[in-house]
Amino acid sequence: MGENSKKHWTHTLAVEHPEVYLPFLEKVDDRADTEVSTLIRLLEGQGHGSGSTLLDAPCGIGRHSLRLGYLGYNVTGIDLSPLYIEIAKQKCESENVTAEFIIGNIQKLQTSLGDRRGYDVIINMFTSNGYFGKSGDIAMFSRFREVAAYDATLVVQTVNRDWLVRNFEPEGMGKAGDFRVIQNRTFEFETSTIMNNWEFWEGSGPDIRHRLSIEMNHRVYSLHELMELLEQTGWTVVQSFGASDDQMSNLKPMGFDSRVMWLVARAR
Repeated sequence: MGENSKKHWTHTLAVEHPEVYLPFLEKVDDRADTEVSTLIRLLEGQGHGSGSTLLDAPCGIGRHSLRLGYLGYNVTGIDLSPLYIEIAKQKCESENVTAEFIIGNIQKLQTSLGDRRGYDVIINMFTSNGYFGKSGDIAMFSRFREVAAYDATLVVQTVNRDWLVRNFEPEGMGKAGDFRVIQNRTFEFETSTIMNNWEFWEGSGPDIRHRLSIEMNHRVYSLHELMELLEQTGWTVVQSFGASDDQMSNLKPMGFDSRVMWLVARAR
């Protein structure tokens, strides 16, 4: 999906109206403590401890980057949203953490990173794939491989398609801060794509006002599908785990109740 006739939904949400999704990122900030603890275990198991260079792509408001920087990783965070990057930089300064944050498009990773290359670790968290369909993910993970060191490790945390299909909800509502989002979804089985329509509202009662309507197509994967895609793009999956949203520290073999899957891959 391109931007020939209209801007991609990621640009609308992250660049033009980032304030409507910001409270939802802030709402899950505490969850990053457990997720980073899990990341550290996985990375140290692959020989990547403190001092390793790490690319967080995309990094959002730096939930994982800041914690990893505090623990001694040499972190570069990249995100499409100028607002989110500015927030990450401010937190970096206020918390006295060393990390670098860059505004950039991971679909054009080499251009955004300039001469930065040879990352020991790349992380792709919070279901930050599928935004541009399967072809977009092939391009994204291929670009990750191009900026990675020869023995790099990639960690992907993403929703499990098999769990999602078994528990699919065509309607939903979320609330964070002063914002509410009303969600309507359909599932396209031919392409494993969720067709989303999100309506963002701000305030409550008689003062509530509509802020944004956005249509989003999001490709999702079963474990074996994502493993095959990573193999196709220069990575070899060496570990895979399942988890529920409230048990990120209790990784276990994938099962029917695995809402989230974690994949650990090595560059080849």
